[in-house]
Amino acid sequence: MKISAFNEVVSLIANIGVIGSIVFLGLEMQQNTSMMQSQTRNSIVENQLSFYERAIDNIEFSRIAMEFRADSTAYPIGTAEAFQYRLFVIPQLRIWENEFYQYQAGLFEASVFQSRVNTWREQIVNDSLFETWELRRDQFAPDFVEYLDNIIAEELAV
Repeated sequence: MKISAFNEVVSLIANIGVIGSIVFLGLEMQQNTSMMQSQTRNSIVENQLSFYERAIDNIEFSRIAMEFRADSTAYPIGTAEAFQYRLFVIPQLRIWENEFYQYQAGLFEASVFQSRVNTWREQIVNDSLFETWELRRDQFAPDFVEYLDNIIAEELAV
């Protein structure tokens, strides 16, 4: 009987150890998820700042961008200015696509993602940005295209 009681105590201790390990693993995973969310938000902000610095650091390009936002025909297709502006807009769309997938992966909270979507709604209806999207939308993932097209349809219906 003493051996049986000893085996039960050892088994109980082992089970407690397993449960403790599972709890510890859960806490580690929660911390890891929080860290990944934080790193994702930081990376997105860095990408946005880098993107905006291109216009901030180049006053001539800032003028071109302002002219395009005011009039999407400010420079004809085929001009250096139109090419430069499209090369400016495409990374912005890529940032949006990345944010969409980061949210899908659970690395953005819904409220954070919604604030980004509000920005997309405001900007995508600008003719010059919308025209670039229409020209290049086939270069983006189909589910992101569908998502952004739904936003565009909602904004144009308003």
